[in-house]
Formats: sequence, structure tokens, C-alpha cells
Amino acid sequence: MGKLGTGGKAGALSGLVYGVIAGIFSYITLIIYKNNIMKFLSKEASSEASLGVHISASQLYSTEIQSSIVLAIIGGLIIGIILGIIFAYVNGRLPGKSMIIKGEIFGLVIWIIFDVIIDALDIGTFGLSYYITSVGLGIISLLVFGYLLGKLYTRFEGNDKILTEGEYKN
Repeated sequence: MGKLGTGGKAGALSGLVYGVIAGIFSYITLIIYKNNIMKFLSKEASSEASLGVHISASQLYSTEIQSSIVLAIIGGLIIGIILGIIFAYVNGRLPGKSMIIKGEIFGLVIWIIFDVIIDALDIGTFGLSYYITSVGLGIISLLVFGYLLGKLYTRFEGNDKILTEGEYKN
């Protein structure tokens, strides 16, 4: 299958687990920070009303709560495949002797880029405490993702090796 296929498979499974964890964390965060989120959604609902779309902030919040886990799982699968392929390409350049360590380092890099840097853009929207919670929960899910990515990559890599004629006959 090749290293990109191995990365894609490892990323898909790791991404599913990541999606479940991230979905649960997202759901919890939506409940904890309901007031902050409702303020934002009220502004969104008002701007939609000016366009002729009549929806309340509570309807938007309800939709968000109901879909957060499912969307996180679907997103985790898609992002997992993409990141798994990237991992297959870059793992030789990452420090560490085992693929698990390389996966953890990869997960930390992804966490820094997406949770620490990009999520910082939302501090003004949802507040500092929301950001800190998001970053704190994000490191857990991405460390699990990185661990599984490294572990599964190693496992699938062994299954994808081309067999010699002697190995094939056994």
C-alpha cells in the first residue's frame, strides 16, 4: 500500500478516536460556556434576521449542542486521514526513536498550530477562560491522536511490507 496509504489508514482510525474525544470535550465546553456562546449567537441571529432569516439564538445553540459530537467525529475522520498522510511523509524528519514518540511530537505540533495559535483568534469572541479550556482539552485529544497515529502507523507499516517469495510461501 505504501507509506502514504499506511499513514491514511492510521490517520483514519486515530482521527475517529480523536473525533469522539474532541466531540465530548466540545459538548462539555458548550454547556460550561453557554452564556458566552449565547451572546455570540444572539449577534449572529440578529444579523441573519436582517437578511430575512428568522432564527433565534436558542435555536442556533440547540443545533450546535445536538450536532457537536457527530460533526467532531466526521471532522476527526477527515482531518485524521489528511494528517496521517502528512505524518507518513514527515515522520522521518521528526525527532524520536519510536513512531509513538514521533506521533506524540506530531500531535503537539498540530496542537500548537490549531489550538494555541489559531484558536487565539477567538479570544475576543468567547473570552479568555473559554480559550484556556479549549487549549487545555485540546492537548489531551491531540496527544491521544498522536499516540494512536504512531502506534497504528507502526502496526500497519509491518502489514504493508512487500513479502519475499520465501515469506509468501510460508
